[in-house]
Amino acid sequence: MKTRFILLLLLLLPFFVSAQFSNMQSQARSMHTQINMQNQKWASERAASNQQWQMRNMMSHQVSKIEAAEHKLAKEEKNKQKLEKKTEKLEADLKTNQDQLANLKNNSENNADVQKEIEKSEEKVSKSEEKVNKSRTKIESSSKKVEDLKKEVEKYKTEKEELQKKQEEEKKLKEEEKAKKGKGRKER
Repeated sequence: MKTRFILLLLLLLPFFVSAQFSNMQSQARSMHTQINMQNQKWASERAASNQQWQMRNMMSHQVSKIEAAEHKLAKEEKNKQKLEKKTEKLEADLKTNQDQLANLKNNSENNADVQKEIEKSEEKVSKSEEKVNKSRTKIESSSKKVEDLKKEVEKYKTEKEELQKKQEEEKKLKEEEKAKKGKGRKER
């Protein structure tokens, strides 16, 4: 009877061992699944946090670009105003020089000294005209710069608004996902 009992035990032992082993395997699989789910959750949280950081970084970069462009714009507008004042003064000087030249020509007595004065006055007038033309050219280029900078500022502001809209959309999507997860947990 003892030998039969031992034999029976030996025959049944593999079944007990395999039952225990399969139980351990199912526990290991379930732990592995839980670990994978946790890792996926952490990866998605990390990705979301990286995306938020990138958006904040892009937004601050955009704001600094806007500020720099506005600073350049203000500086160029100030420069343009200076050039306009300078041009007004140069035009006034030109007018004065032209009037002096006209007076000299009207009062000329074909005198050698008066002829020298007229030539000097004509040189002054031509130099004044050159200065006025240069100044007008500078004003035109400054005006073009001002317009370009205004367009640049508007472009940057538009890009900033688009980034803000994108951020808001991502926030809404995140909130919707949280709400869905919350409903899923409540249903369980």
